[in-house]
Amino acid sequence: MLQIQRNWSFMRPDRLLVPQQPHRSFDLRHERLPFFTNPWHFHPEIELNYVVSSAGMRFIGHSIDRFSDGEIILLGSNLPHYWKNDAVYSEAGNSLQAEAIVARFTPNFAGEPFWELPETKPIQRLLNRAGVGLKLLDPLRADIADQLRAMVNLDGLAQLTALLHILDQIARSEAVVAISPGYVPTPQLSRQSERLSRVVGHLMQRVQAPVSLPEIAELANMNPAAFCRYFKSQTGQTLTQFVIDLRIRYACDLLTRTDGSITLISEQAGFENVSYFVQAFRKKQGVTPARFRQQF
Repeated sequence: MLQIQRNWSFMRPDRLLVPQQPHRSFDLRHERLPFFTNPWHFHPEIELNYVVSSAGMRFIGHSIDRFSDGEIILLGSNLPHYWKNDAVYSEAGNSLQAEAIVARFTPNFAGEPFWELPETKPIQRLLNRAGVGLKLLDPLRADIADQLRAMVNLDGLAQLTALLHILDQIARSEAVVAISPGYVPTPQLSRQSERLSRVVGHLMQRVQAPVSLPEIAELANMNPAAFCRYFKSQTGQTLTQFVIDLRIRYACDLLTRTDGSITLISEQAGFENVSYFVQAFRKKQGVTPARFRQQF
């Protein structure tokens, strides 16, 4: 089986400049690429992202998880994100393709008074909720996928009303789940993210290594107590919780993509004790590592 790439490094998230088109109030594109190319980035625009065909790891806020064909996600303003295709997508001679339909629009793309209308209040609340990322579940997901495929063939007012209808339908549905609960984007993201991304990048590059609070706090140019408060406010997790979550998600990928033993994967994911690894894994995923491998 293919070995997962070990370099999970995050640079400071770049601000992506979404092109403004004079003939359209929002940006809509149907992308077909060998693999997704945007780096770890953010932008003030809301993003509705439909992965038509592709697979890999996605990073949203402080969430790390796998993505695959058909996934639809709504991202709030200034929420950092990154879709990283599996290594096979960049191998020479493969016939795989990364395909996505992506709509991006500013929070007030329809004008601020528009969101004060009684009929649009649910959409306004939805866009606020999307600050932690929202994943669509079936049957909503399948319905919205059909509408997005149809929307790329529309233009003018028909395309705009199609987008508003999609947003209204999502807003009124319970078939959505938060992706990165507790994540709090800040208006000063470009300044704040440099510190946080430096820390997160360090942790991801050294997922196996022991974590020293003084060392991590020094990396952020803060004392340990202040760093703990800062990290919890930015990620919704303590440093220990974040590291354990990161290592378990890394172990999940190893379990599904390699044939290494549970003990070996425990070590590769940074756990010093296999018994603790199994206990922490079961608490987080609801099943043992062996059972998780059988299921996926």
